[in-house]
Amino acid sequence: MKAFGKGWFTAVAFTALLLVLISLAVAERFDLFALTMTVFVIGAVGVFYMLFPGSFFFSIALTNFLGVYICIFVFFKLTNFAAVGEWPMLLGFVLPIAAFLGGALLRREEVRLIVTAERVRGARHMATVFGWLLPVFAIGALSFAVPALDLTPRAEAAVFLGAMAAIAGIVGVVSRDVSMFLLDTGILFEAFFRRMAELVAPAFAFFTFYSLIVIVFACIYRILDRFTATDQFAVHAAERALTFPEALYFSLITLSTVGYGEIVPATDLVRLIVSIQIMLGVLLLLFGFYEIMSYARERRHHRDE
Repeated sequence: MKAFGKGWFTAVAFTALLLVLISLAVAERFDLFALTMTVFVIGAVGVFYMLFPGSFFFSIALTNFLGVYICIFVFFKLTNFAAVGEWPMLLGFVLPIAAFLGGALLRREEVRLIVTAERVRGARHMATVFGWLLPVFAIGALSFAVPALDLTPRAEAAVFLGAMAAIAGIVGVVSRDVSMFLLDTGILFEAFFRRMAELVAPAFAFFTFYSLIVIVFACIYRILDRFTATDQFAVHAAERALTFPEALYFSLITLSTVGYGEIVPATDLVRLIVSIQIMLGVLLLLFGFYEIMSYARERRHHRDE
């Protein structure tokens, strides 16, 4: 077993942060289910990380996998098993996670070799890994027939627990394949963040210029409103002068070409200036991304040499 260290605490802290965020979003109130979901999943990640010490990115992949499971679980429970009570819901939620941990423990030597590996498998292997998802998706698809059956709450709870037990059985059997999938995801995460770190300097330069354009045009819009006799903008269909925060907001959504519509130009002069800003934004995106990609290619070329 791995001793408690910085990597373990970092993995658990990241898991806790994500799980608290998900709990606050999916639960109507912080009830027993939200508490059990948070504590159990954090504990599962911590135990798995101690038993099979790997990289921090592997723990990110595991946490993300469990986060996706929580979101899907809540969706199917609310959509297809609305009458299921709290205790059957808790038991059904815990079953697949416990089965995964149990299956990993039974195959701990194989899983340990997988977790400590540092290479991504081939496409053929990935097809094998994803094969276990098919029966799980089939069970989820069949559950959409449950609301039409008009079952009693007890019968619906029995069907729900049966479906979760079947999923738990599948996950327990393929725990080795799930671990391979998490490893591959973690390695790809690590490569992605490594490349992102190399692009910090050009990306910062790009966003510096981007923010400069936002601020300059926000000042222009604000000055026009202050030193012209007529209001230049309509806010929620009412013509009035913009505040500086509103000018910044309008400049930002204009440069990004989002345009939510709550602030619109009211004069031809402002429409002309807005058109210029939009064209500058498009050109900045084109040249900015080109320069970032050129920088990345040059770094890769120097590294290869």
